Amino acid sequence: MDDRSGGFVNDSYPIGISIAGEAYTLPLPGQQLAVVILAEIYTKNGARRMKVSNEGYTFGIDAYSRARKFDRIEFPFRPSRESGSERDRFDGAPPGRSGVHQASGSGVVVAPGLIVTNAHVIENGVKFQVGRSGNALTPLAVDQLHDLALLQGPVDGLPIPLRIGAPIWLGEGVLASGYPLMNVLGADLKVTTGNISGLTGSGGDVSRFQFTAPIGSGSSGGAIIDECGNLVGITSASLAHGQMRERGSISENVNFGIRSVMVHEMMAAAGFQPSSTPLSSDSDRRNVVHRLRNSVVSILVEM
Repeated sequence: MDDRSGGFVNDSYPIGISIAGEAYTLPLPGQQLAVVILAEIYTKNGARRMKVSNEGYTFGIDAYSRARKFDRIEFPFRPSRESGSERDRFDGAPPGRSGVHQASGSGVVVAPGLIVTNAHVIENGVKFQVGRSGNALTPLAVDQLHDLALLQGPVDGLPIPLRIGAPIWLGEGVLASGYPLMNVLGADLKVTTGNISGLTGSGGDVSRFQFTAPIGSGSSGGAIIDECGNLVGITSASLAHGQMRERGSISENVNFGIRSVMVHEMMAAAGFQPSSTPLSSDSDRRNVVHRLRNSVVSILVEM
């Protein structure tokens, strides 16, 4: 069972086992446990044997089942936590979809037919598609801890090169691109500029960084690129301005991105190789934005 509510909940605990006449009680798992595979029990030469698996998958039981080719196993319901997402929710159904509630977010093409977005963008969704083309997308892997998700489907854009060898630096100029407030601002790509304002996320989280390029609801999952158009991060969240005001503080343009190295690691864990697209050295702003137009897509989520 995936833990998405901050604590493991499973009616089978406590679990007691007996080995060689000795009784043992298995302890409750800690928080943020993605999957438990205890053992494979089989018979050999008339004797029962047990082989314990030492594999763990950060990306949950679905990733484990793909690796072990357990295609026919249906896993039990896995509860999802209430999302504090920034998804852009449409008040009405889109044309021709009467009564259907939709949300939207952004995504980045990182390999042919492969899109990365935020986990909270697709959370609780039942159907996903590329906004521009309407092509269906299939979720492949979700990393709730780092708020990332991989989706697969037909997409026209070229992969954005991942910058993972050269670290970001404080004050570095960046561009944020995505599809904020589509029901208000329109369905075309939006690009804003800013800089890296902090090298860690909230509470010193080293998998994230802070940046100042303005974003809005629906920007989640969009690309944060350097001045040559290489991916340095995925837009994740903004500081809650209302909560800061209640504390008597003021915050402006404090946004958080997930480092591109986390995207690289997730792709590898899910069995995908990053695109071989070389890093770009062309810093002409027109060329950089032109390359973004088909590589950053809107994602429509049917709830």
